[in-house]
Amino acid sequence: MKQMTNKLITALLSLPALLACIISCDDMNEIQREFADREEQVYLGKVDSIKSIPGFGKAKLTWYLGSDPKIEQTIIYWNQREDSIVKNVTRTSSNLLRDSIIIENLPEGSTLFEFRNVNSNGQTSLFSSATATVWGETFADGLRVRRLTKMIFNYEQSNYGLVLSPAMAGDSVVYSQIIYTDNQGTEKTIKIGRETNEVELADFADGAEFRFRNVFFLPQGMDTVYGRYQEYKAPKAVFENGKKIAFPGDPGSRYSAHTPTSLYEWNLQGDLILYQLNENGAFTQSESYPGLVPRATYREFFFYDDDKFIGVNTNNQIFMFQIENSQLTFVKSGANNYFGSGFSFPVFIPARGFFYVISAAGAMNAWYVNNKAVLGKPTNTAVATNFLYSPVTLFDSKYIVAVDEEGYLWSIPISTVGTHRGLNKIGSGWNKFVKLITVGQKLIAVDGAGDFYEFDFNATDNYWVIE
Repeated sequence: MKQMTNKLITALLSLPALLACIISCDDMNEIQREFADREEQVYLGKVDSIKSIPGFGKAKLTWYLGSDPKIEQTIIYWNQREDSIVKNVTRTSSNLLRDSIIIENLPEGSTLFEFRNVNSNGQTSLFSSATATVWGETFADGLRVRRLTKMIFNYEQSNYGLVLSPAMAGDSVVYSQIIYTDNQGTEKTIKIGRETNEVELADFADGAEFRFRNVFFLPQGMDTVYGRYQEYKAPKAVFENGKKIAFPGDPGSRYSAHTPTSLYEWNLQGDLILYQLNENGAFTQSESYPGLVPRATYREFFFYDDDKFIGVNTNNQIFMFQIENSQLTFVKSGANNYFGSGFSFPVFIPARGFFYVISAAGAMNAWYVNNKAVLGKPTNTAVATNFLYSPVTLFDSKYIVAVDEEGYLWSIPISTVGTHRGLNKIGSGWNKFVKLITVGQKLIAVDGAGDFYEFDFNATDNYWVIE
């Protein structure tokens, strides 16, 4: 009796599973009957072997179609299928068909394209996709370009002479282009071939602008790539002889900028004097160290960086100093407290983190030394040859300002390590001055009579005409 009871319980427990299986089988049969009633889905042949060729704001797409004769059109989608274009299919044989299209007005970067074949009967293919690269101005900015290395504005003859860096093998530059408007109001376009390094903009007014760009053709692309225009402006003529000031220093002294509002003088008596530039433009003495740096011992002395000074003795050894308790002390201790020797150069120009030296033959080098009197690695870099300018100074720690033998004033932008980044003519008639001094945004010029003239100066915007 007990055994029959167990069998009954087991049968009752199995009943729901059996019923579920029967229902499931009925559903499966229903699904099979539904699909059996439908016609079989027939797809057209899909696009194959898609390739892309980059262009400037465009891309060329190529692909292959199989021998399916029912294909009538290929639809190409992009921008998440918001944009599309239809390409009709024309067959002349039953072989593989190669097709292509150029799609324009595309954003720079990568674009995903999806292809689908269709016909008038509503039949379609499965999607095929490929990503294409589109070039633009940002891409062009990263290419190796020709640059303007020298800009010589001739105020008297109203022309602008430009020098370009040479074209290099593999730079892909086809030509460079300049657009400007001359004094007659006529827009001029100048095409500069790879073999040309110098060009003159005729009938060019002071303060006028021009645009410059490079044009490229890359072998892996389909068309010309246009670089972004860079805008340049000729300096505006300023007729100013400077404001004569009653400067308290001696015209024969050595001057070096301390801060944007202070200036050190090392005079012929060996005194070191600090001047402050007041709001009214006058200089007043704030510190004085009589006989601190004797001329009999040192032939060159200037403020360098932080609270440090650099001096060169009469044996052409170079030292770093600081002032402690009104005394001049060596930064480098020991018997050999100099950090270099053989510094017989006639001209030194202090900068920040380095200083320039110029030989009698015009060789210009930048020497690197930290504030602990330790030379850098490399110790120095050659930055120019035939640098035969005098007087010369450093303005705003960014521009070398110098006068040539004919009295033209030049501005040379420099990098943070002292290399030259161009050469621009910015004035004429400056051969009346024998010394240039800078403090902040002021340039002080000393003439042959020992008079001081002050200019509210900039090294880029003006062409300074001294009459």
